[in-house]
Amino acid sequence: MTWWVIVIAAGVGTFLIRYLPLLSGTRLVRGEGRLSRFLGALGLAAIAALIVLSVSDLWWQAPHWRGGVRLALGATAVLLVQRLTPNVGLATLVGAGVYGAAGWALAD
Repeated sequence: MTWWVIVIAAGVGTFLIRYLPLLSGTRLVRGEGRLSRFLGALGLAAIAALIVLSVSDLWWQAPHWRGGVRLALGATAVLLVQRLTPNVGLATLVGAGVYGAAGWALAD
């Protein structure tokens, strides 16, 4: 008896693992629900978090011109990639990469 309960529970679990993302995906395509709004704002929140992290370097330590240059280069890269492509994730990734490369290049 318990063997069949385990088998049926595993089958139902496997079905739900495959069905629930499909159900969420159709809602996302239509733009319905809280998950759609959350994912729509996620890219902008990531960019804002990177900017806050970059600016915090300017006020926690003794401000140095290198921090401002890194921030300007990273923000410019984000804006440029966002203008060229509608992909917020790519813009965030490129901006973080440029910020890190500028920090490495401008190191003492």
